[in-house]
Amino acid sequence: MINIQVLRIPAEIPNEVWHWLLALVSAERRQQAARFVHQADAYRSVLGEALARVTLGKWTGSRPGDLVFIRNTYGKPSLISHPDLPFNVSHSGDWVAVISGGEAPLGVDVEKISPIDMTIAERFFSPLESQNLAAESAEQQLETFYQLWTLKESYIKAIGMGLSMPLDSFSMLRGMDGHWYCPEAPTYQFLSQRLDEGHMLAATGSVAMELPTQPDVITIEELYSLLL
Repeated sequence: MINIQVLRIPAEIPNEVWHWLLALVSAERRQQAARFVHQADAYRSVLGEALARVTLGKWTGSRPGDLVFIRNTYGKPSLISHPDLPFNVSHSGDWVAVISGGEAPLGVDVEKISPIDMTIAERFFSPLESQNLAAESAEQQLETFYQLWTLKESYIKAIGMGLSMPLDSFSMLRGMDGHWYCPEAPTYQFLSQRLDEGHMLAATGSVAMELPTQPDVITIEELYSLLL
């Protein structure tokens, strides 16, 4: 079974809760949070790890605070105690997301939707993707751009190579049934949907296990109670 959990980042976290969250995450995460100029960036970083700890604690039977993470050469995280447990984390704008479960690699990506110069697609998308995007109506192009971007990000995160794999080296295409697929990755399946009016979510997983059709929404209050 594969789970996708998302949490909306609150505008403000009470000081006592924030300090408790900081004590839960890794020293590296605390140091990173302290370097952010904007508090919202620190919230995203810390809550992403906190949500991952709660989720993975359930899978492993471990206390969330006892989990220790390592990263591969390309930055993909894994657990020292359960290196084969697939999971991935993403955060952007008002949301953090965690995908976990199964036995095959997983990837997730969240992006805040903002106006963008569409010529960027020619730099990062495959020729086929750029062609398909250009054929869209002006009203649809921004939606499709972020669908493509998040799908591609979730895929390279799943395979654990990050941006060392050029984004234009593979294509995300929409089938007649409306589902997305990648001709270069036939053993993977993909999910793309809006989280809200301003954010796009995408996930990648093996065709051996079905991706959920909707993420589970976790509130900050639920997260806090689960961590206690």
